[in-house]
Amino acid sequence: MTLHQEVRSALRELDLRAKKSRGQNFLIHEHVVEAILRLLHLESEDEVLEIGPGLGFLTRRVVADAKKVWAVEVDGRLIEYLQRRDWSARANFQLIAGDILQVPIVDWLPDRKIKVLGNLPYNISTEVLFRLFDLRGHFSCLVIMLQKEVADRLASGPGTKDYGVLSVWCQLHGVVTDKVSVSPEAFFPKPTVRSTVLRIDLREQSLVDEKEFPAMKNLLRAAFGQRRKTLSNGLVTWLQRERGAIDNLLAEHKIDPKRRGESLAVNEFVALMSGLRARGWLVPAQRGLANA
Repeated sequence: MTLHQEVRSALRELDLRAKKSRGQNFLIHEHVVEAILRLLHLESEDEVLEIGPGLGFLTRRVVADAKKVWAVEVDGRLIEYLQRRDWSARANFQLIAGDILQVPIVDWLPDRKIKVLGNLPYNISTEVLFRLFDLRGHFSCLVIMLQKEVADRLASGPGTKDYGVLSVWCQLHGVVTDKVSVSPEAFFPKPTVRSTVLRIDLREQSLVDEKEFPAMKNLLRAAFGQRRKTLSNGLVTWLQRERGAIDNLLAEHKIDPKRRGESLAVNEFVALMSGLRARGWLVPAQRGLANA
């Protein structure tokens, strides 16, 4: 039986309909499963957190090869289905019912770093990414399926239309090392958008100290909040400092005050943070960046 046939059979058996509100689209092409496993590069001692196992056709392959798998699923219908699979009784598999944005991940993850696997719902993918980056100390890599537009933002560089807060935040914490494009035909039901699977290898240390994450978030908001503003204008508004002081800060790091935020490379944002720190100008964020 092909994967497509297995998926259709499972949905008929359970009288299940994919919920658009949860971004449910089930993989039906075996070659995409193989591509994801290649990116995950499982070894026998690997432990994996899977976000959204769905019907479990990818999960069963991971459970067969990994030392331990934690799978977080929010849909009660799918949870019941997964619990009836023979492989779900294996000692190395733990199914957790809940929303990945709310479950207390750190309460049950081991002290050592694990891999993350997920087909992220398109409507909450950015929020999930920011949570994973905030918890990056627990993870060695992320292998995640995303809407192509979101994946492009993660991997984009300065001066491109996709470059923004999410791009910088991703690259502060990790490096996109591989990707696989996935067409709508690889899913049932077929989505209206293209997808991309990314592998992001997380850095041993973020390029910014964790204590300064809130201030960096505000710096990025100031830089990207209004794309027509020059960087100097954005920083004056955010920091409430005299323009001369802001321009001196930028000149110190060889940054033209007339440049726009989207032209700055990640290392230039890191340099600006050091300048803010030296002046005692670090300002904590007032709200999250998930919608930025």
